[in-house]
Amino acid sequence: MKQRTLSLILAFCTVVLWSTGFVFTRIAVRDISPFPLGLLRYGSAALLLVGIGLAKRIGLPSKRDIPLFFLLGAFGFFFYQILFNIAMTTISAATASVVTATVPVITALFASLFFRERLGKLGWVAVAIEFLGILVLTLAKREVSLGWGLVWMLAAALFFAAYNLIQRFARTRYTSLQSTVYTITASCLMFLVFLPQAIEELSTAPLSSLLAVLFMGIFPSAIGFLLWTKALSLATQIGDVTNFMFVTPLLSTLLAILLIGEFPDSGTFWGGMAILLGLGIFNNRHRLTFRPKPLP
Repeated sequence: MKQRTLSLILAFCTVVLWSTGFVFTRIAVRDISPFPLGLLRYGSAALLLVGIGLAKRIGLPSKRDIPLFFLLGAFGFFFYQILFNIAMTTISAATASVVTATVPVITALFASLFFRERLGKLGWVAVAIEFLGILVLTLAKREVSLGWGLVWMLAAALFFAAYNLIQRFARTRYTSLQSTVYTITASCLMFLVFLPQAIEELSTAPLSSLLAVLFMGIFPSAIGFLLWTKALSLATQIGDVTNFMFVTPLLSTLLAILLIGEFPDSGTFWGGMAILLGLGIFNNRHRLTFRPKPLP
């Protein structure tokens, strides 16, 4: 299997796992506050990953790279999660999904500026089509709300885009397993500031919420980021992988149908079609780009 094909498969599997996080987060936040939830989610993920790391004997990172993994943990997990939680107190989930969909655009823009990755005109057209699909999916339900929450969510998107870019510095010296273990463990250490509150709320949380947290720690967090980091390490361009984040709202809608019986409206259908169309164009942009044959 070609390296690029494998990276696309891993990226798609990742966004499938991430999409489940929306449903289980709704279950968990009924009984656990947002910030302690971050500790419990990434704490359980860190325990699993450390166990895997010990079994695989991955060792410890170089002392000079410890700040790098704390930076990745801060950008990709700690600050992102805090800003996301603050934003969700004032904006709807639909608005948040639109802003989150800007992560591939921001990542592609920064990658083109700092790493000279070229998407080409067709690549940018595909990104525009996908983002339009997100807007159609959301605006059809008239759930967009503005305010300071939008600012916090944009800041969260910037942090996650930065995480995707900085990952390339870790992947040159570490395997995807090493990078994921070190990064999530670093973020868990940061989340320990919420430990007293987490202990207090754990004692009163029902089993359903605890199982939801455990699920999110294992699948969307631990396994999801293992796959994501591996996909980033195999990808020729970062945009090939991050572009799959456009599919997350669509997959979340499909999961809502299966798990809680919410059927999509026409806006969801047409928005989803636009997302898939843009994704297809983006991942086949090199084949679709016209290249004139040289004159004999």
